[in-house]
Amino acid sequence: MHVEFNYNKGEVLSALRYHFMHRGEIKVFRNTIIIFLLATFAGYVFHLVTIGALTGITVMILALVWMFWYLLPWSIYTRAATFKDEIRLKFKDEGLLISTGSSYHERTISWSKFSRVVETKEFIYLYRDKKSFFLIPASAFASEEAYQDCVKLLKEKIA
Repeated sequence: MHVEFNYNKGEVLSALRYHFMHRGEIKVFRNTIIIFLLATFAGYVFHLVTIGALTGITVMILALVWMFWYLLPWSIYTRAATFKDEIRLKFKDEGLLISTGSSYHERTISWSKFSRVVETKEFIYLYRDKKSFFLIPASAFASEEAYQDCVKLLKEKIA
């Protein structure tokens, strides 16, 4: 199987958000922020917290949400040269052959280097560990059937 594609900035930012929002520590952090905001609002309703404190805490929480939702994915996107190159993938028995850009830099990554496959409607995430992954957009495939065949192949190779 052979796939060629360029990354779409909006899709990649969405994929990075998905990755961050599904990490365990981010889920805990997100839930803690929600509880803290609700407690602050309840404190304001029961006259335990002033309007200034409520406003300050709300602004800080909005800043944190902005950082996780916009700033973090954007900074990773702009730093990674991979997202700006044309990508060519060949699925071989020994691993995934990745070539990038017009200079055809090639690198084979053994299937054993990948730890899991996560499939969404828009991307296939090939995780090497909890923090690093390779994205394959669903739009790179000619049909839904080709996309599903690729997912099946990857799940067989990365078990």
